Amino acid sequence: MTFVLPETLPATVAELDTLLDAARASINVIQARHTAGEELSHDDVVELNRLLDAVDTVTSARGEAATREAEHAEQVQQSLARAETALAAPEPVEPVEAAPDAPAEVVAEEVAAPDDAPVEVVAEVVSEEAPEPVAASAEPDRRPVVFAGLGAGSDTEVAVQRTPGWELDPSCPGYRSGMGRVGFAELGLALDSVMPGSRSRNRPNKPSSTQGFAAQVLARLPRDCKIVEDSHALVAAIIAATDERRLTGGSLLKSLTAGGGWCAPSEQLYDFCDVPAAGDLVSLPEITITRGGIRWPVEPDLATIYSEFQWFYTEPELEAVDSGTGEPTAQKICVDIPCPDEFVELRLNAIGYCVEAGILQTQGWPELITWFMQSLTQEHLRAVSRRTILDMVAGSTAKTVDADTTIGVAAAVLNSAALAATNLRLNRGLPRNATIEGVAPSWLAEAVRADLAMREGVDTISVTDAQVTGWFGDRNIALQFVGDWQTRDSGKPGDLNAVAWPATVDLLLYPAGTWFRSMSPIIELGVMYPKEQLQVNRYTRYFVEDAIAVGKRCNQSLKVTVPICPSGAVGDRQSVLCGMGGS
Repeated sequence: MTFVLPETLPATVAELDTLLDAARASINVIQARHTAGEELSHDDVVELNRLLDAVDTVTSARGEAATREAEHAEQVQQSLARAETALAAPEPVEPVEAAPDAPAEVVAEEVAAPDDAPVEVVAEVVSEEAPEPVAASAEPDRRPVVFAGLGAGSDTEVAVQRTPGWELDPSCPGYRSGMGRVGFAELGLALDSVMPGSRSRNRPNKPSSTQGFAAQVLARLPRDCKIVEDSHALVAAIIAATDERRLTGGSLLKSLTAGGGWCAPSEQLYDFCDVPAAGDLVSLPEITITRGGIRWPVEPDLATIYSEFQWFYTEPELEAVDSGTGEPTAQKICVDIPCPDEFVELRLNAIGYCVEAGILQTQGWPELITWFMQSLTQEHLRAVSRRTILDMVAGSTAKTVDADTTIGVAAAVLNSAALAATNLRLNRGLPRNATIEGVAPSWLAEAVRADLAMREGVDTISVTDAQVTGWFGDRNIALQFVGDWQTRDSGKPGDLNAVAWPATVDLLLYPAGTWFRSMSPIIELGVMYPKEQLQVNRYTRYFVEDAIAVGKRCNQSLKVTVPICPSGAVGDRQSVLCGMGGS
């Protein structure tokens, strides 16, 4: 998958973000190959530097585009604000005196608005043409308007909360240019200043809800919330809003209780979830095989020679001679060096993958192409690791530990691994502190923690990965914890239906340097447009093929199956009686 920087960069942030995603995807491929243990070539380094330069160029262009778009959006908002002010100019009206015994009733109403519009407060004023109430026997409500609990203040003193607050409409009584945001107290004074029987303009988009009432726009409550129109930016906004690091101090509850009914249809998203980086991969010493394979001789079995190649004579035996021939009876026999006639041959295998896509598909849904390529690259690296481990398992000698000799998980695994490591050292003639390497499933540390959590004691509840690896290190065992072995099968960790730890765990153990791997590229092609594919609106997105071989020489390798049970059990207690000897 080769990234090509266009000669003319796009002008919008969304298009530049697409370029950045493509460049970063190519960088991720190179980083993933390096993480998997592959040695980067000179061409790889040159390509990586080219991609990094492209990222810098696109990032700089994106910053300029973002500035331009922000300035344009600000100009649009300013123009719209001026237009709204111009349209909201009050019409001159003549006050009409109302009957002294029929004061107007002012009703404050919050006008429903879309989520991207400010909240408006509209005062509906009863006109003199209002119909008589049905309940004729009831006395008219002559109480003044009261905003209980909405703000402090009186006729002589008003406590103003400027930010956040309401923005008075230019048609509101008491409005002054440049007064900024006001609180509920000032809003109440504005309502109180409405003369009985006065009229104001009717908003064409807000008809009066009650016959005989005229709508009076008083103020708006601005919502300081950025409107996101681009789907890519909306996905980023969702990720930022749902970041668990932001959900502190009860903000999660607040974000979930701000409910309401939305009439508009749902926004269509086209982005996929992020692809996790490939991790917990097996690592082996890497070599490069330039031909089709390699061969090495099989070591001769020297067990018989070891039993009789060495002589030992006492001085009398060395002085003794044959009575008949007079020759010494102590014969010093030499052994011949064997000539191996058997060789082990390791041949290279081919591994890779090819991806095709539709031309129109790439144009219409590039997010799908990017997500698919990242997912396939991650799975390719994991498949290489899994295939390597299976080759190591096939080349190891299987051993099963007796369940009667183990208890729990921590003790069972540590003791069994230590015994197998000791056997490997003594069999090969290695020193007692020689490093034994190994491979274990990534969930083993969790099973050890589960076992120790059942034991008595406070510090057994908190067990770190460093402590677990340190316990193996104390036994001169260096384990790799891999994620694609003994996982995801039925009843194994990774299967969402698994509700208990497995009854056994397999460990690979071998002297350091026993296993190696050859991984070299054969062919790697980026985007290709063959004629045959172009005729059907298709093209080759990516093609890669590598030569791979996993080999073992010189030492033995064991696959040890250990029974485990995270029960926290310990060995039986024994009573020792003291002072019970003879008199």
